[in-house]
Amino acid sequence: MTADIHDIAEQRPHLTVTADDGVHVLPCELVRSVVAGEKPSSVLTEPVVRRIIEEWLQQVTA
Repeated sequence: MTADIHDIAEQRPHLTVTADDGVHVLPCELVRSVVAGEKPSSVLTEPVVRRIIEEWLQQVTA
């Protein structure tokens, strides 16, 4: 398996998402941009989107 690794030290704060395909560190601003419709959701992988939805659902149904 190969992965693109990017230094996001300057893009804080960030989220760590443990998805089926590994651990992803995402700048919060990237996720906010997707939510606002400024960036397409396709910038996030399917496993990451599923995990974010899973965690959100746990929060709203708890």
